[in-house]
Amino acid sequence: MEIEQFFENLMNEASSRKQASLRIINNICNEQILRNSPDFSIATIGKISKLQGGPSEQAIRNKNGEAYRLLICAWSNKSKQKNKSISKPDNFDLLQHIQNPSIRAEVGLLLAEVKQLRGENRILKALNKDKIIIDRSMHIGNHTTSNIEFIPNFTLATAEKHALHQAINPQIIEDNGWSIQKNGSILNENGRKIFEAYFVSAIKKVLDSDH
Repeated sequence: MEIEQFFENLMNEASSRKQASLRIINNICNEQILRNSPDFSIATIGKISKLQGGPSEQAIRNKNGEAYRLLICAWSNKSKQKNKSISKPDNFDLLQHIQNPSIRAEVGLLLAEVKQLRGENRILKALNKDKIIIDRSMHIGNHTTSNIEFIPNFTLATAEKHALHQAINPQIIEDNGWSIQKNGSILNENGRKIFEAYFVSAIKKVLDSDH
């Protein structure tokens, strides 16, 4: 049942005096929603209501205040449902709204960098508490060592991987009239450099390092 209908039902069963009190409480709860306030406690609503000439906290808690409590509870439930429906857009949603492929690629790189920094920050926090050693044999020059600490810094989300793949996709580059140079830079149709040298190889390394 919609809260408006519920409020009308309560009003139909109330006396004229109680209807005035219900209106005050209903308006207060609506204002709490508009302010994005999660506080629908009887103490808070009662305090505000008393200041506006409505029922006090004690009056709401009394046996005859059941209608007030039901109305407050209904608004509280509506507030919880509203907060659940508000979700933070993920990186995939953000990237999908960027039409320009070059800008989308740069945003993808920035998101990857932010994720890497966050990963490094988590690692540093962990190192302050415990010693973390992940043993992986690595080849350096002609020498082999098995006592080098190796900690992966970040993991790309699917949308981020897709954005980076698209940034160096030969077909997309060709469709835009761009060209990849030997040094890894990318030029537009006018020969202007839009991505610096080693851009392509840098993206490939980022993608290869994320497994």
